[in-house]
Amino acid sequence: MIVDKILRQFIEVAMFKNVSHAANKLCLSQPTLTHNMKKLEENLGVPLLERTSTGVKTTEYGDLLLEQAQMMQRIYDNTLARLAIIKARQVQSLRMGTGHAWWHMFMRDSFNSYRALHPTVNIHIDQGNHLRLMDLLLGGDIDLFIGHEIQGLNAKAGISFLPLFGVSDSLFVRRGHPLCSRVIENFDLQDYPCVELTPDEGRFQHMVEDMQPKRLARNRMHLQERVIWSTNSMMAAVDMINESDAVMLSYPSCMASYFARYNIVALQTTQQSPRYNVGIYLMREKADAAHVVQIQELMYRHIEQIRHLLV
Repeated sequence: MIVDKILRQFIEVAMFKNVSHAANKLCLSQPTLTHNMKKLEENLGVPLLERTSTGVKTTEYGDLLLEQAQMMQRIYDNTLARLAIIKARQVQSLRMGTGHAWWHMFMRDSFNSYRALHPTVNIHIDQGNHLRLMDLLLGGDIDLFIGHEIQGLNAKAGISFLPLFGVSDSLFVRRGHPLCSRVIENFDLQDYPCVELTPDEGRFQHMVEDMQPKRLARNRMHLQERVIWSTNSMMAAVDMINESDAVMLSYPSCMASYFARYNIVALQTTQQSPRYNVGIYLMREKADAAHVVQIQELMYRHIEQIRHLLV
């Protein structure tokens, strides 16, 4: 039950014990407030206030009404606050996708900034391959994701790609690996297993119209002739590399400092890795949503802080 405005006025009069002071707080004239108190007494059929030399005091009936009215007001105000929280969760809740590298580089900080601004909202983070995240985006399961530009993406997908920065790749191995001591060619990799982190899954490849560039890149790495260990877990990939002579396939060079914590280093190669764009994918119809715009602004801020590392 919503607390009636006259009951709220009665609470102020009873607490101040003075009609004039209560009227000033309520921005009402004293005659209006006096009239409302008399009307309340008439409706209830009992006296609520008694005049005194300094103002008014509550009767026994007034004491009971004050207690109950304050309780009703607390319940009502608390209900409004809870409704506001639920509404904020629905409006500002966030569902994002990201590759493992970008979580480490700037998405974790962006997440922390967003949750600090909205401590009561729900936030979901999905990590994985860019094609899998694209499938989640198209299915409405996430609002946006961060990944490298997908060459040959089906133009009918109805999504936007907003470039953030360009990066190049490196090959990573455990410290002390036989290939660490020299500059290598691609054919030097043939005798070593390779580790693929979040490889493409066949069920998502329908979203890419032309897979030929990726096939050519895999051929240059002689993947048909090599043992391949694949995983969707960063920690599993780190273990695979550290406990064998496996080579992690092309992975963003900016992750070198992260891998160094686990005694994993980049190989020196004769062929320069091409640079590719990393950016934000989102559905065009959600581009102006307040929570999507805000998380983008936070990401831009954190990217500027680490831009010197994005090589």
